[in-house]
Amino acid sequence: MSMQTGVSRRGFMGGLSGAGAIFAAGGVGVPSGMDLGEERMRFGVLADIHIATRAQQPYFERTLRKFDEWKVDGVVACGDLADYAMELELQLLADTWFKVFPAGRGSDGRPVANLMHYGDHDMQDDRYINFKDAVKEWPDEKIRRDSVMFTHDRKASWERCFKEPWSPIAVKEVKGYTFVLSHFTRGEPGNAVGNNVPGLKEAMAALKLDPKKPVFYSQHRIPRNTACGPLVWGQDDGSVTKILSGYPNAVAFCGHCHMGGAYEKSIWQGAFTCVQVPSLRYCVTMQGRENGYSLKDRPRVVPANPSKCMGSIGSGECHQGLLCIVHDNAMVIRRWEFTHDKPVGPDWVVPISSFALPPHKRPFAFANREKVVGVAEFSARAKVTVGKPVKGKKRDKSEHMMTPVSFPPAIPAKDGFRANDYEVSLEQRHGEVERVLLQKRVYSPMYHRGTEMDVKPVTCMFAADEIPAGWELRFTVRPVNAFGRKGNPISSDWRKFS
Repeated sequence: MSMQTGVSRRGFMGGLSGAGAIFAAGGVGVPSGMDLGEERMRFGVLADIHIATRAQQPYFERTLRKFDEWKVDGVVACGDLADYAMELELQLLADTWFKVFPAGRGSDGRPVANLMHYGDHDMQDDRYINFKDAVKEWPDEKIRRDSVMFTHDRKASWERCFKEPWSPIAVKEVKGYTFVLSHFTRGEPGNAVGNNVPGLKEAMAALKLDPKKPVFYSQHRIPRNTACGPLVWGQDDGSVTKILSGYPNAVAFCGHCHMGGAYEKSIWQGAFTCVQVPSLRYCVTMQGRENGYSLKDRPRVVPANPSKCMGSIGSGECHQGLLCIVHDNAMVIRRWEFTHDKPVGPDWVVPISSFALPPHKRPFAFANREKVVGVAEFSARAKVTVGKPVKGKKRDKSEHMMTPVSFPPAIPAKDGFRANDYEVSLEQRHGEVERVLLQKRVYSPMYHRGTEMDVKPVTCMFAADEIPAGWELRFTVRPVNAFGRKGNPISSDWRKFS
């Protein structure tokens, strides 16, 4: 079989048994009847570390030490190692790496592979170097400017910091598994803005891949129309998706969009498998929620949205990543929040045999996940509380009296799925007719934290000009999962607002 066309499904199916294994659990725990087999390798996965100053080193070191505790064989980092594109920052990161893994070895002496690569922040021009924290850390502007990797020598910077050869596409072997690492190489021939990967097709074709094993691929931006779905920002031009579609055993990791690890659409299966890795620096959400944190919700990026009456859920202490444990029969992907050392959600278990299935039958295809991902439900004692109006401002800075509508978070179902967010409806009753006047969506204030920490009350704010006076009104709340499935509602009492 020619490697020019990747690994055929027929060849892959012939090399594996149990392709019809039971996947009833949908990636929560170990599917019923599945034998994971022997563990073969484990590696950490990070994205968007964004080391800007020495202030970021502690959370990176804490994360690496957790990986060392887990005895990983390597650490993938999907780009944006530095924040302001300076070698000065990359050196801080490299110093921390060698502090935890001196000479590339863990505390027990095992080899730990550096599977990191550049992202767009590493290959930015000098536009960031005069940010105040960069100036405070390195006062000399010439030193900052001379340290910019994009305008100088990205290859030399890497080799000075990590003491290993650099190439735009690096191929490394770890315990018999192949890793293909694509550095963000904006500005090189054929890659003016960094939205594709020149040479990837040829690099993949040259590999002697074992069709019985996953091949791991990492790049910074999201392969188009894969993890997180078509609405997420930060996708590439689609060429990588076409290339990897020829490799049913490819498992791609990507970063860039900073989507928090609690988002159940962060893993996707189609012609290959793709995982969006949460940021180690700060996490964001999908847009449209009243307290969401996304590029489209931020007033400095787009005009202020007057319908959004709340600030954003906090993300400054949100440092997340993944642990991937590869067994003979499955990959177990653990989502972790390193600040409080807690899981963000249930493990994803990806059967190796699923790579031999047609894309629409793979357990982590969105259409299949939609059927099995549960939705959390409110407890029988849960109530919606409508508080007294308080002074506040909309995002257009106009002052309003704001009515808080509060409720407890929904309780995860037996399979462990949390609510992705909540739908809050303002309803009106007129005689026997009831109708919805206004709907909002809101995240739990602890959405980005570990599952065990998501216990604080959820609040959604309504401005005075959104609540009509003199009518019978109530607020109804439903938990919603990432695929739009809604749980049972709870409601406040009907009442008139003055």
